[in-house]
Amino acid sequence: MKKISILFTAISLLQVCAYAQSKKPANKNAALKPVPLAVAPTKPIAWVFTYGTDTVYKPEFERLLSKNKNSKETPDEKAVREYLDLYENFKMKVKEAKFKNLDTALTFKNELSGYRSQLAKPYLTDKKVTDDLIKEAYNRMKLEVNASHILINCAENANPKDSLAAFNKINDIRKRYLKGEHFDSLAIKYSEDPSAVKNLGLLGWFTSFQMIYPFETQAYNTPKGEVSLPFRTRFGYHIVKVNDKREARGEVKISHIMVRTGPSATDETINEAKQKIDSAYYKIMKGEPFEKAVEEYSQDDGSKANKGEMTWFGSFSNFPDEFKEVCFSLNKGDISKPFKTPFGYHIVKIDDKRTLPSEKELAENIKTKIGRDSRAESSKLVVAQRIKKENNYKEFPLNIKEFTSKLDSSFLKGLWSYDENKIADKPVMSLNNKSYSEQDLARFVQANQEAQPNGSIPVILNGVFKKFSDEKALEYEEGQLETKYEDFRNLMQEYHDGILLFDLTDKMVWTKAVTDTMGLEKYHEANKSKYMWKERIKVYTYSCLNDKAKKEAMKMATSGKSIDEIKAKLNKKVGGTIVVTEQKAERSENAAMDKLWDKKGVVDITNEGNTFKFYMVEGIVSPEPKTLKEARGLVTSDYQNYLEKEWIKSLREKYPVTVNEETVKTLFK
Repeated sequence: MKKISILFTAISLLQVCAYAQSKKPANKNAALKPVPLAVAPTKPIAWVFTYGTDTVYKPEFERLLSKNKNSKETPDEKAVREYLDLYENFKMKVKEAKFKNLDTALTFKNELSGYRSQLAKPYLTDKKVTDDLIKEAYNRMKLEVNASHILINCAENANPKDSLAAFNKINDIRKRYLKGEHFDSLAIKYSEDPSAVKNLGLLGWFTSFQMIYPFETQAYNTPKGEVSLPFRTRFGYHIVKVNDKREARGEVKISHIMVRTGPSATDETINEAKQKIDSAYYKIMKGEPFEKAVEEYSQDDGSKANKGEMTWFGSFSNFPDEFKEVCFSLNKGDISKPFKTPFGYHIVKIDDKRTLPSEKELAENIKTKIGRDSRAESSKLVVAQRIKKENNYKEFPLNIKEFTSKLDSSFLKGLWSYDENKIADKPVMSLNNKSYSEQDLARFVQANQEAQPNGSIPVILNGVFKKFSDEKALEYEEGQLETKYEDFRNLMQEYHDGILLFDLTDKMVWTKAVTDTMGLEKYHEANKSKYMWKERIKVYTYSCLNDKAKKEAMKMATSGKSIDEIKAKLNKKVGGTIVVTEQKAERSENAAMDKLWDKKGVVDITNEGNTFKFYMVEGIVSPEPKTLKEARGLVTSDYQNYLEKEWIKSLREKYPVTVNEETVKTLFK
């Protein structure tokens, strides 16, 4: 995390201007607008400065200069020249990093690739589809659904015969329900969901993102009290009965008292627990603070240490249903009567309640969930189809058929592996001038096959090929992003340069300042006058074993005996009878020491319990340099700045800078 934080600081050098302190978000629509390929300019582009053999042109400098500008006014000369100096240093450091081949390191390439994958995601999804999915998910989050279901297993790519058989079976079960049979009885007898034996098909309450997307959709679209038509998911065919719907209950924050019993408690244990919880409730009702009752009665170790307070939780937390029902049925400030769950007896006080946040507040969180959910595929599919249309997508049916003939029964078992000598290199699809061969398809099939022993090879391959073609279309588009989108190209360049800047600066400045012990000591020695203590009072604190030892030590100290003399005499019989510590403090640095600035010699401290101490005030110490240990933080920071300046000085010698004053003046006029 630290590196990421520093990396963004490094990248911000591309964005910082003297007049810009806050980020102005880029136009999101413009960010996703394709730009035409570069066309040869009709006249020379103005340049701002050169460094070594490289040149920075006006469009690049002007773009970064204005990137964070919070005013439409042209920056003044001071701002431009300050930024110019920063940007010169930045470009030289990046050039030096390339000179040292840091951009060829595997770690650099992997890190940049990771950032690129994240940056590419918005370009590979359809914004309208994503926005619609966000709105749909939020609207569903406003409701909670209680449902039961029956499942008949069927593989995604089962052959038509098996698929039809599964459909007919679930449809017959639905007809029997409509004729009057109980849903839970049908679930026990016929559902192929293993949990149905225990839960009778009951799934309980859920909301958006808690079930697979097709199931969620059917549950929300089926009216309360009705059973859906048969529908298919990757698990097979289902029918879902919607038992109830209710408004989302948000979250609740409570304080809690629990007297533990446990699921196998004896009657005696249960009775004792009941008496305790009733006693706690009686005292609370008589005005005893809830926190005091928690301390006296609660056996919930998790909340007792926090005066009974628990963190916020929602309808779908793992607490027992009986517990949640009580908590959500009460209003803020209410205290429940004692109630029982499998864990024991409880009393809860409702500290606060909050409703579902707004769509705007949850939008990013929902978007992230969509990205991890199967519903994101719909957005990708839209983009994949667009990419295919824009890039003259073409399939080669005869070659696909030839490839299908090379698959055997091992493919149905999910164990097929290909021999490249037996797989042709003929194209199966193409995008513009880029073709994808049977061997490309073979590698994809081998990596993505699943065991489907009752499936049909042509049917299964048809689905796999669709995924293959969509994935390759998205990969093709991702490879074109720098060409098509100027914002993406610029941002990738910033990440590229920012990572290089971080890596080299770490080597040349940050880590070096910490590990270069001799250099740090030398710098401190040469700059001691920068790290000075102000006047300090010097005090010795005598900690004594008992009052007798304290009195004797004070007497010896008052008579002028040294610390060594006092310790030698009093520690002779019992080691540690006297312990002396030295302390120096500037004024206002230590409240206890501040009281001693006008004192001198022995100063008594009132005994407290088994503590027997007194001070020996030596007096005021004149200003003196701090040791390296005392000033290490400041010295290290200054040493880093020193190394940075020396490094920049050497870079300017290695890569001489020439500024085009004529162009620079146009930036602030």
